[in-house]
Amino acid sequence: MRHPIDLEALGTLFVHRVAPVAALLHIGLSAALIDQRSRPGGPWQRLFPGIFLLTRAGPSREQLVQAALLYAGERAMLTAFDALYLHGMRSVLPTADAIHVLAPRNSRACGHAVLRLERTDRLPRPVLRRGFHVAPLERAAVDAIRRTRSITDTKAILEEVAHYVGAQALRAELALAPRKGTTLARKLLGESPARRLERAVMESRPLSVPQSRVPLAVS
Repeated sequence: MRHPIDLEALGTLFVHRVAPVAALLHIGLSAALIDQRSRPGGPWQRLFPGIFLLTRAGPSREQLVQAALLYAGERAMLTAFDALYLHGMRSVLPTADAIHVLAPRNSRACGHAVLRLERTDRLPRPVLRRGFHVAPLERAAVDAIRRTRSITDTKAILEEVAHYVGAQALRAELALAPRKGTTLARKLLGESPARRLERAVMESRPLSVPQSRVPLAVS
């Protein structure tokens, strides 16, 4: 005998109270009931096609991120500003800008007002940060830089991320990125102390070796 479903407590079964329609149907809810509860003014909200928030409050940024990743499908991952924040970077905090998600080229998802969906053949291996799949730090940084025209913000991102992955990792990621939106970053990294050091080695110039290892700033 099937027990009745407590609709008010149902949200606690899902991470961040975000549920795909397939999961709701699987536990026995009808499509008509789901539609009824997610109408304007109802107790649930439809965040993306087939993705529901099982509360009338919010959504919070975390709930939107969870919904965006579920909607984008398997192998999708967060990148750019939200990913940098989840990596622990604090140079530029997430804003109300669209959530930037990387998805496989064959993803059927589409972009929305709060979702910037980027289909790509160059999906990196994701890392887990606070329960979310996010792009590696250098990829997240380059994707964030592509979306900003601010010299101050670009420099801040490069300096903070270079402290953790090194300027060379950022240059390698930039080499694979589209030229559009990365000109400033390429220029800044090209004039970094690390780059000047490399050029000096290639040109066989005498070098003064630093006495201690310190983070390399981007000039």
